[in-house]
Amino acid sequence: METENKIIEGGAVENNAPEKKMTENENIESVKNDELEFLTVRLDEQRSQIESLRLKLFEAKTRLALMFSGIAKEKLDESAALAAGICKSGKTPEEAAREIADAYPHLKAVQRDIPQFAASGTGADDGFAAIRGIFAKR
Repeated sequence: METENKIIEGGAVENNAPEKKMTENENIESVKNDELEFLTVRLDEQRSQIESLRLKLFEAKTRLALMFSGIAKEKLDESAALAAGICKSGKTPEEAAREIADAYPHLKAVQRDIPQFAASGTGADDGFAAIRGIFAKR
């Protein structure tokens, strides 16, 4: 162990090296503890962000599976809540979406026939027939 001697008044020699090293060690430990605490806080923040992203990804997968199962987009919020409950039992979002589509048919999108209109149509059911009839009378 290196010692550092210091001459003080009256010619006496003071040996303060152990105190100095102890102070330096305490400073180093303090810095290490501060860094460790900072990194621990950052790690906790990162973990919470990862968990938040996992939940968002799960919700997106669930909504996509529900849409592929034929659920109406207006009913996605309601269906996603049902799917989240089903997925907690260990099922995948796809399985939950199929189960919801089968169990709750009123949530499915309704396919409606859209009438086809043509300006050159000649039939009585043509949407423009009434308009042509009005102008034909003039």
